[in-house]
Amino acid sequence: TCNLISFVGINSDGKIVEQNMGRALNISQGGIFLETIDMVFSESVSMMSVDSGSNLIEINGEVIYSTVYGKGRFGTGVRFQGTHAQNVQFAMKLIKAYHANKYQSVSAAHP
Repeated sequence: TCNLISFVGINSDGKIVEQNMGRALNISQGGIFLETIDMVFSESVSMMSVDSGSNLIEINGEVIYSTVYGKGRFGTGVRFQGTHAQNVQFAMKLIKAYHANKYQSVSAAHP
């Protein structure tokens, strides 16, 4: 996928310590791989995006790693921390939004 994800980093006291955006490059029922322009230092994140119906979707996650991914880019692996049903629902909505956006882009390019 290539969805934009907005997220905030949360410290152990529950306070927001960083804000960032990334592109979802890979998603599964258990987690997500994000490409960001900054290293993610937080242990936990709250991720937000928009589904195909323009509804806000959100899930919390645990940062497993954040490392250099390419020139000026970082790769961050996040494990979802919702219930299995919440994790699957978030992943499915992101995937559906990706396909809806992809279809709209193709339709706009070929009227």
